[in-house]
Amino acid sequence: MDTSLTTESDAVRNGVHILTAALLVVAIFTSVNMPMGQAVSNLMLLSTFAIIYFGGWGFLDRWGAVPKLLWLTMLTVLWFAAMLNAPAAMYLVFSLYFLYLFVIDDWRGIILVLFATALAIGVQLPTGLTFGGVMGPAVSGLVTVAIHYTFKALAKVTQELKVAQGKLAESEHNAGVIAERQRIAHEIHDTLAQGLSSIQMLLHAADRDLDAGQADKARGRIELARKTAAENLQEARAMIAALQPAALAQTSLAQALERMTQNFASTSGIDMDVEVEGQPRQLPMKVEAALLRVAQGAVGNVVKHSGASRARVTVTYQPQQVRVDVVDNGAGFDPEAVRARPAGLGHIGLSAMRRRAAELGGQLEVESHPGGGTAVMVSIPVDAATGSNPAGATAVSSRAGATAQTEAEAEAEAETEPEPR
Repeated sequence: MDTSLTTESDAVRNGVHILTAALLVVAIFTSVNMPMGQAVSNLMLLSTFAIIYFGGWGFLDRWGAVPKLLWLTMLTVLWFAAMLNAPAAMYLVFSLYFLYLFVIDDWRGIILVLFATALAIGVQLPTGLTFGGVMGPAVSGLVTVAIHYTFKALAKVTQELKVAQGKLAESEHNAGVIAERQRIAHEIHDTLAQGLSSIQMLLHAADRDLDAGQADKARGRIELARKTAAENLQEARAMIAALQPAALAQTSLAQALERMTQNFASTSGIDMDVEVEGQPRQLPMKVEAALLRVAQGAVGNVVKHSGASRARVTVTYQPQQVRVDVVDNGAGFDPEAVRARPAGLGHIGLSAMRRRAAELGGQLEVESHPGGGTAVMVSIPVDAATGSNPAGATAVSSRAGATAQTEAEAEAEAETEPEPR
């Protein structure tokens, strides 16, 4: 099987050129001590060898199998003739070893190496064999074969590494695409889907108010629905432009939480308040956005699932982290039973909150039991902005507290018991 010289090391090929040129120079200089006729023959044979060797080398990559074999045959014949004319030409066999293996990269190349070795040794028979005359070509042939197959193995390993790196890069790209899709799904779930749910709830309530003859109350709900729709539109634009949460653009985290709970309270009738503990301070935007998102989801779960009459959101500023607690006096649920359930379409509430916290090195805890209310606690390190998680870095592209949106909207179809999801 013929192979291109491009698969071999450039250093080795250049070394073969230098070796061939040096051996030709040595063999030509031996003509000085030869009779005129022998010297002329030596010069002609070696010069022809050099012309064919260096002239043909540049065409090897374009030649097929037959031209390559003809090229090797001519070089071998010229070498053998030069060796018969002047024994010093015998050393050109070292170059031929490399050529045989480079051009014919299979068992036939090794056969040619053995053949050339036999010729180099056999030509010495008339004058008598010597240890150096036999071992020189034989050992050189073995070393050349070893060098050739060592570089061949290295080339194979290098190619396999390149293929593996390509597959790894493709795998990482695919994983990044999947992670980005999940992030976008969570952003839509946390914002647009919940905003639409809130609008639907408000319009249903307004419809009931109209049926009851409470036009002023209905107009208030319709106005709130209009406001929510406007904020949802702004939210969509911000997501597309990858902007920071609008609720945090000009307000503090506590103020954004206060506005969020007021919106939820106005649509649900649940008594809600926000408390701040510790010394409030400016946090990295993605930390505040994540806390706002999780709090929004937890409060939305209270409205959707708990049946509570009261809920409290507490923001606690600590030296190394910030914690948000959402506590209600609702029906409660079994967190372990919920955790054990397989995720499915729309089943992303608690898992989305946990993932959002984990992306910034934080954690989410849920404490609840049937009939005992529920407490959701999320804590995130204040230095989370130095993290390298790309999903976490882009998680701030949407606004959390701008609208009355429920984190558990997607789970409402999958979960039947009252629980914060």
